[in-house]
Amino acid sequence: MPAKGGLKFLRKRIRAIRNIRKVTKAMKAVSSVRLRKAQAIFLSSKEFLEDLEKKLLVSSLPPAEIQNSYESTFTLSSEGEEKYKLYIVLGTDRGLCGAFNSNIFRTFQQNFDEKNSIIWAFGKKISKLLRKYNIERKFEEFWRDFSYEKFEAIFDEISEMIKSGKISDIYCIYMLFKSPGTQVPVSEKVFPVSVRLPWGPKTIFEPSLEKVLEFFSLSWLKAKLFACFQSSITSEHAARIKAMDLATQNADRLIKILNLQVNKARQEAITKELIDIVNGKNALEAQSI
Repeated sequence: MPAKGGLKFLRKRIRAIRNIRKVTKAMKAVSSVRLRKAQAIFLSSKEFLEDLEKKLLVSSLPPAEIQNSYESTFTLSSEGEEKYKLYIVLGTDRGLCGAFNSNIFRTFQQNFDEKNSIIWAFGKKISKLLRKYNIERKFEEFWRDFSYEKFEAIFDEISEMIKSGKISDIYCIYMLFKSPGTQVPVSEKVFPVSVRLPWGPKTIFEPSLEKVLEFFSLSWLKAKLFACFQSSITSEHAARIKAMDLATQNADRLIKILNLQVNKARQEAITKELIDIVNGKNALEAQSI
């Protein structure tokens, strides 16, 4: 049976769906361009981070638990009376990217410890999901013009919190980019940081060994967090491509179904007119007789 409203309603609905399909195709094309740019930056930051970890032998374990280490081991940790755990939650500002923010929120719930915790939420959508929690800082519209300079300003604040002894642990909840078709929500502990020397005990450092290792430890933490941020925005573009592709396919499928209904309604209308013509003819012939 044709839909309520007849041919006019069906044709109007087909036009509306075609307009939506144009939007989803355009969004997919834009996200594809942005994905290529973001993926290149992410792969570069990931490669730099891996090289840094190989050189510095970075570990999230305390020095006492590290086996087969060199003689000099340094741990970057904050000292202070009142310490907090900082949770950095990376979401999105815009929607239309599938279950991206829902998966991040679920991962946050599974790993969150409410005692002495600070939450920084990056993205308007994830901030709304976290509204029941005590969020210290909301970074809405953060991803609109994301850049390394913008990230540096955030890291400077984190670095000051570390040096002042305000935080004892840092957890980053973000979407790990593995491929354009695969993104996994993860929660990683990125602080405190332990660094082992690969240069041997007789190496001389200026101004001091501790200062040098503190610099490299903060450099690793900065590189790690930037890789997390870049992974998140790259995953967002990949998720939006997938969501818009599915939306376009659904629009094509719906247009096909509605076209069948239009053709059926037209055939029924033509059949009805033919029946009326035949009945009229028969009536005229009956009167003439």
